[in-house]
Amino acid sequence: MNAENVDIQVLSPMPELLSYWFNAKDTLDFSRHINYQLSEFIAANPDRFLGLGMLPLQDPDMAAKEIRPLKKDFGLKGVEVGTNINGKSIGDPYFTPFFAEAEAEGIAIFIHALRPIGNDRIAGPSALSALIGFPTENGLAVASLITGGILEKFPKLKIYVSHGGGTISTILPRLNYGWETMEEIRKVCPQPPGYYARKIYYDTLVYDINALRYLLTTFGSSQLMIGSDYPFDIREKLPGHWLENLEIDQEAKEAIMNRNAIKMFGIFN
Repeated sequence: MNAENVDIQVLSPMPELLSYWFNAKDTLDFSRHINYQLSEFIAANPDRFLGLGMLPLQDPDMAAKEIRPLKKDFGLKGVEVGTNINGKSIGDPYFTPFFAEAEAEGIAIFIHALRPIGNDRIAGPSALSALIGFPTENGLAVASLITGGILEKFPKLKIYVSHGGGTISTILPRLNYGWETMEEIRKVCPQPPGYYARKIYYDTLVYDINALRYLLTTFGSSQLMIGSDYPFDIREKLPGHWLENLEIDQEAKEAIMNRNAIKMFGIFN
């Protein structure tokens, strides 16, 4: 961490551990085990690490009841959730009990791509799922939070999406135009889609300075945070190094490098 200029790292489970395909009670037991292990690791290094746990989201009521113990018993700052739970998009109203409690408790929600749609249509090795499928899946997840009414119903949610939000930044103009021209879209979105999309935080892990500029133009420095994808092969070796060459002021850089994360995860609280 010192070699990569990282002062504090937020730890979360490997997405495949989320285990939504198990019986909900089994996932609950497994979640408690993972959350305990995270809390023990963090307790040994409290100045360097924070943690996000996991919950049995295949049962939203069960997941909601576990949020307070996750904070109180394990000292975690929030949860990691998949973009979909057994094929149901994270923005589906089915998950309302979870989001209601998450907002009430003020926890952070980190959305990571999981078992993306369209894997069967990718031509090439399975590793391409992370390169092609994940960004697509992230875009679908953010769109579902907008069109499923979650962000309208729970405006104080603290949501953070991996991989720069995937495709959402490029389809957002199309969504906004559809909102202007199609009454059926306005019925599910009282405000333009961009209004809701700019309530979410996104990481900077897009591997290209022009892509990062576009994220800044679309969402603003107040909505971006450093992502690393550590320890996987596609991790950024020096997290946030693209910021050095961006034409933004020091205040914007500091927001992306630390202030937004301090706000999102309640660091120092």
